[in-house]
Amino acid sequence: MRTNRRAVGSRKGFVSVYIAFSSFLLIPMAGLAIDFSVLYSVKARLQTAVDAAAIGSGNTLNRGSVMDTVAINDVALRFFNANYPTKYWGSTQVYYNSTPVQGALGVRTITVNAAEHVPMLFMRVLGIGQSTVAATAQVNVRFVNMIIVVDRSGSVQRATYTPPGGVLTHTWQTVANDLREFVDPCDLSTGPGCASPYFSDGRDNIGMVSFGASWNLDFPMTVNFQSQTPTHIGTAIDALDWDTYNSTNTGDGLFHAYRQLVTLNQPGALNVIVMLTDGRPSAFSGTFPLKAVNSCTDKTAKIGVLTSNVSQGWIPPTTLGNTNGVLQSKFPGIGKESYTLAANSAGCKYAVTAGSPPRPNTSDMNLDISTFPPSVSPPDDNPLGLSFFTTVTTYADMTTFTGGGTLTTSPRAVRYAAFNVADNIATMIRKDTSINPVIFVIGLNNDNGEESLDADWLARVANDKDYLDVNGNHVFQPTQSEGQYFNVTATGVGAAFQQIASEILRLSK
Repeated sequence: MRTNRRAVGSRKGFVSVYIAFSSFLLIPMAGLAIDFSVLYSVKARLQTAVDAAAIGSGNTLNRGSVMDTVAINDVALRFFNANYPTKYWGSTQVYYNSTPVQGALGVRTITVNAAEHVPMLFMRVLGIGQSTVAATAQVNVRFVNMIIVVDRSGSVQRATYTPPGGVLTHTWQTVANDLREFVDPCDLSTGPGCASPYFSDGRDNIGMVSFGASWNLDFPMTVNFQSQTPTHIGTAIDALDWDTYNSTNTGDGLFHAYRQLVTLNQPGALNVIVMLTDGRPSAFSGTFPLKAVNSCTDKTAKIGVLTSNVSQGWIPPTTLGNTNGVLQSKFPGIGKESYTLAANSAGCKYAVTAGSPPRPNTSDMNLDISTFPPSVSPPDDNPLGLSFFTTVTTYADMTTFTGGGTLTTSPRAVRYAAFNVADNIATMIRKDTSINPVIFVIGLNNDNGEESLDADWLARVANDKDYLDVNGNHVFQPTQSEGQYFNVTATGVGAAFQQIASEILRLSK
């Protein structure tokens, strides 16, 4: 056999030619891969830098009417420089800018943009000497407007418990301590103070309303909730009046907390109501007309609070217990709530006081006021006009449920009405699509032999989407703002506040 050497030589020549021509493609591809790796690294580092600048400067955005854009931009630049080294991979800056903007009420935005020229290594053979990469980041800051609603009814004052390994403790003391830890962990009156781990003094708006039979604005909403002098929210918490005889006017507490948010009128902010209560409603406010024949000196209708005692338990028999009233709807001062009658009550049978300290003579109220109307609402103690309401037309649109009747001699009727006035007010709040309030409710389950909580109803007030009632049904209303309900004992109040704070921080991003 003979070998064809010419054919073999021809094939070797072909491979050499193939490699030579392929190198014109393979070398640029390898160079392109390397250059793209460099561009990817620069892009990632640049994005990290603008993200840090936006987030870092976003924490400095304050609530003042005039933003300090110089200071904000300075913070942004320092964060950017700390995260993007000069001449990273030989890059040179094309542009960098940060732009703080005051948007809708309660919202501020900062946008950071940057671009870098990156020199190419291998792509120069194709005439590409550099490429440009750019990155942008934006942070929207929603300020928090939070009004705390505290139940200071008699059952909270009377309740006690013994923590594990501890001594007998009053529930109200634990509530007050946990409230301080929630919004003002430092006593600013005796030292420089310290920052709340959850809320920012000078930026977030925080206030407090308390309620028993009547209500009080214990601390008006302010951004200086920790630093305000001479009274800050911590001292307001310390000054809460925990009265042994207070009833539970949940409707007034919710209503006046809501009114604080509406008056502030910041639709872009996160508007929050945090309510802590240990019982069921037993009082409600309204305008109560007199009988045609009555003993009152002033014959005009009495505006105030109608209450029922709770000693007979929930839904007491009509023939047992008594009703009290008509009490003043706004808390006039420490130690006076339970004994202060509505204005112009002189001469009325219920105005005759007895006992020590003096209390209204409740057994004869029906001689002047025999029934309450089927439609009532809290008095407008600080007149704002009907424009205050965003989802209803008039006060009369918040109606009571009269399943127990309307007799003032019937604790059953008063308790039904108190429950449903509060429920209607909570529904009005959740339906407000202008400021979109979110309601968090802490149910303080004292289990102290008095009335137990109605957890199903409190979860309904909060509109908790995960809560199932005793029949396994959801209480959640999908067309209304969503909140959360926490059912805890005194030892769990602090943990509930922490969870609420975490949820508020999540919603404010």
